[in-house]
Amino acid sequence: MSFFSLFLLGEEGMFVCLTSVKLQVSGLKSITSKHLALASQVISFTYAIIPDVKHILFLNVSETRKPLLQSEIDRVAQDYKVHRDEIHTKLVQIMRERLLVHLRGLPQIVESWNRPDDGDTQPSQFAKSLTKEVGYLQRVLSRMLHEADVQAIFRQVVIIFHSQISEAFSRLEMSTPQAKSRLYRDIQHILGCIRSLPTDIASKSGVANWGHLDEFVAQKFSSEGDS
Repeated sequence: MSFFSLFLLGEEGMFVCLTSVKLQVSGLKSITSKHLALASQVISFTYAIIPDVKHILFLNVSETRKPLLQSEIDRVAQDYKVHRDEIHTKLVQIMRERLLVHLRGLPQIVESWNRPDDGDTQPSQFAKSLTKEVGYLQRVLSRMLHEADVQAIFRQVVIIFHSQISEAFSRLEMSTPQAKSRLYRDIQHILGCIRSLPTDIASKSGVANWGHLDEFVAQKFSSEGDS
């Protein structure tokens, strides 16, 4: 039973797992999305071999002890699943916090939009920086996590982006045609990024990851075009 005792790590095992990740990146003061993805990868592997471990253990215990063993294995399996879900929730939270950081600087960017057109046809630094961070997260997670997990994480990210960005844009005051043009340019850049994210969200009219930001564009720009 010594192997079984070692396997039943529970909360202590999760602490060791996350601590080992920290040791691999000694010198850093915080845990990044890449480190969380690595922890999730370790937990997913352990969770996947639980049935095999159970089979081996059942070959070496008496019938009278199997019910208790089964109960303990089920508890451990549930603990690992909960820990993995918590890590995925943290990954979504990291992206949400980064979005809020970028949104705080949006009013200053809009001020520059209301100035005379300088001929710049590129999206704003807000849009470029935000989509760059999302792209990095996608590359990291796609390399390290199962496809279903990546899709579940980005489904939440997409919902948050649609909700938070459309709400922020709806509060902006733009007094010039060039400002509205720059807003439209930024929205299209962000939507292009959102479209490319792997999710399990059903498309609407053939458009991937449709959401509140699409509705905002349809309402604001179509109505202005009709007026």
